[in-house]
Amino acid sequence: MDTSRRAATPKLAYDMMIQVRVWLAVAVFLGFPGFLRFRVLAAQQPEAAAKYQGRPVVQIQFDPADQPYPPAELMGFLAVKHGQPLKQTDVRDSIERLFATGRYVDIQVDATPSNDGVVLRFITKNRWFIGDVEVSGRISSPPNFAQLEDASQLDLGQPYSDDKITQALAGQNRLLENNGLYRPHIQHVFDYDPAHQQINVRFQVDSGPRARFTTPVLEGDLKMDQGKVLDAIGWRRWLLRSWKPITQARVRDGLDNLRKLYERADRLEARISLNSLSFDPETQTALPTVMIDAGPQIELRTIGAKISQKNLRRYIPVFEEHTVDQDLLAEGARNLRDYLQSQGYFEAEVEFKQQRVTNDRAAIDYLVNTGERHKLVHIEIRGNHYFTAQAIRERMLLHEAGLLQFRYGRYSESFLRHDEDAISTLYQSNGFRDVKIKHQVDDNYGGKAGDLAVAIDIEEGPQYFVNSLVVEGISQLNKPALVSRLSSIDGQPFSEFNVAVDRDTILGEYFRNGFPNASFEWSSEPASRAHRVSLRYIVSEGRRETIRDVLVSGLETTRRGLVDDTLRLKAGDPLSPTAVTDAQRRLYDLGIFERVDAAIQNPDGDEANKYVLYQVEEARRYTMAVGVGAELARIGGCQTCLDAPAGATGFAPRFSYAITRNNIWGAGHSISLRTRVSTLEEQALLNYTWPRFADSNKLAVSFLGLYDDSRDVRTFSYKRAEASAQLSERISKSITLLYRYAFRHVSIDEATLKISPLLIPLLSQPVRVGIASTTMVLDRRDDPIDPHRGMYNTVDLGLADSAFGSQRSFVQFLARNSTYHPITKRITLARSTEFG
Repeated sequence: MDTSRRAATPKLAYDMMIQVRVWLAVAVFLGFPGFLRFRVLAAQQPEAAAKYQGRPVVQIQFDPADQPYPPAELMGFLAVKHGQPLKQTDVRDSIERLFATGRYVDIQVDATPSNDGVVLRFITKNRWFIGDVEVSGRISSPPNFAQLEDASQLDLGQPYSDDKITQALAGQNRLLENNGLYRPHIQHVFDYDPAHQQINVRFQVDSGPRARFTTPVLEGDLKMDQGKVLDAIGWRRWLLRSWKPITQARVRDGLDNLRKLYERADRLEARISLNSLSFDPETQTALPTVMIDAGPQIELRTIGAKISQKNLRRYIPVFEEHTVDQDLLAEGARNLRDYLQSQGYFEAEVEFKQQRVTNDRAAIDYLVNTGERHKLVHIEIRGNHYFTAQAIRERMLLHEAGLLQFRYGRYSESFLRHDEDAISTLYQSNGFRDVKIKHQVDDNYGGKAGDLAVAIDIEEGPQYFVNSLVVEGISQLNKPALVSRLSSIDGQPFSEFNVAVDRDTILGEYFRNGFPNASFEWSSEPASRAHRVSLRYIVSEGRRETIRDVLVSGLETTRRGLVDDTLRLKAGDPLSPTAVTDAQRRLYDLGIFERVDAAIQNPDGDEANKYVLYQVEEARRYTMAVGVGAELARIGGCQTCLDAPAGATGFAPRFSYAITRNNIWGAGHSISLRTRVSTLEEQALLNYTWPRFADSNKLAVSFLGLYDDSRDVRTFSYKRAEASAQLSERISKSITLLYRYAFRHVSIDEATLKISPLLIPLLSQPVRVGIASTTMVLDRRDDPIDPHRGMYNTVDLGLADSAFGSQRSFVQFLARNSTYHPITKRITLARSTEFG
């Protein structure tokens, strides 16, 4: 052994050991499966390598020069600083910080001497992120393009890797095969966007021909005629008796049909599965192999009460789940008990017992003890001072018997426990920490057996209040405005529920303003005054994240300006997930996009500025509808028949056609034409809609044109031409103003007039009217489609004058008022008044 050589190199061995440890530390810290290299290229001689440690850093370079960050921001990530001595720990920390951004897959560091210092060169390899994923080609639907995009599982904004492409192709092939497309051809092309480290993937798919089913192989214990099973599976056409093409939905429906078949035969434990679907390329068919284990016939019976089969199937979930186990049977017992209690048997008890299988038959008996039928006639709430009885009743499930609903009232032990918990929660959330709820049940109320009365006794106890609130840690938001929105301020009731509301308010505001790592802690202590609590909120804001830029892909005809105005997001804005999803919803509201995906690029990366991504798929620009029909009525015919003075039954064929063009000029405008032609009328309606008039989200313009040439049975014929223009302005959430001009000209062919002109309907009388009007709409309903509370008011004022081209001059005024008042949870009183 050369001891002199071993003694001469301790420093070199130590440096190598340090480098290995640094490399291992970086690899373990980052946890990347790939091979991450960290090296410091020293001089060949040991004494040269020793000179790097402690030398001043005279220059820091990056290779390539085009980096994901500007130079100033990039230098901020580095622990190594210009002019400071070189330390391996600083180099390691610099690599870790760069990797933590998520924008690099490989980092190497070269160190070379330069005069009296050292030059560091960071050699990086950028990471790519998934951008627009598009599928095109010749595809036999199903599946459609969107389903193939979803099958790729290439999520917008996520890091890209070659393994994900392999998985994407496998997922798309699997989806195609599940739909009978066994010979697909899929190619993928990459479109790189180096400026944003984004990679767009284009899949070109040729699905090939679709295979058909062939006679299935039925395995297992069928316990049923094979022909009956094949007919029930539904994979063969009824008349032609040929086999249908394969689709995933058809396979699933066929298996469901078999389960229903065995369920009707009372074989509730039947196990049915598709073992394989073997493709034969020569015949272009696939052979299904279906495994069936019929199981015994099971009869569900009730002993002690008569319950219809309809209700048994409704309340016992074995029919819905197509299987039998202890949990489902126990759930069925609870459901039957609740059902019986809802019918007035408040003391009902239900148990189940399974019988052994004998001669391929078994029974499940539900043992029912209904007890006496009761009627909940009275509910009394006692001891409540802070809340009214009505406020408490609104939160209760118990309900007295009535004529319109709950013939026997609504009562059960579980409902009673629920109501006690609900009342207790109501009081505790308002500062009554020591509230106690008890109940008393009288089964002989008013001396009448079976009439039930429930008394809820409330011991409110003292109410606790907030003595003082101290909020710490809010420095980057408007603290006074945020504190003013809190529930637990001085003098307000104290409860942990209100503290939770304050926590959600504070963190929600921070999340909306780009602080994803904000945290909230709170503490309380008794104050000097009785039943008073001093509160302290401590907020940790964390780092603020902002939008680096907004990237939109998938636009074809839509103007980018329209999208930008709708998004209302720009570089430098706080990165708020709420704002991102709200912008996604507004894009959908335009009505020109079939699909909008929103994501944040590099979501797990530790960086202050991130890209917001939107991938859109434009909807079809043309939609068309065609209809053919006929009208059978007394619409003409015999004029001399004395037994049919109103005319004989006539036949009038009718043809309708409608076409709509959306997203005109890429600005979100639309135009539609609807026509209807028959032997009695010719009608055309043209409508043009211009949303976001003058680039304002509050303004919209619409133009309407109508032409109608009709024959009113056998009385007269008229022609009607009408045009209108309307400007709508949204003043606030509840107030909308409409400004409208309408012109209508109606003429009658006097040769066809068979009645007195006074009998002609108002809108069909010959006239020329030009009217300018304005309408105010005040809508404060809780739900415009199904309102339960609120009001809806409209005021319409119009002026017809010769200045507007009208033959007649008049003033039109009409006011409507509608209100909605909830009486119970299911009954709403609606009232409407019109004046004009």
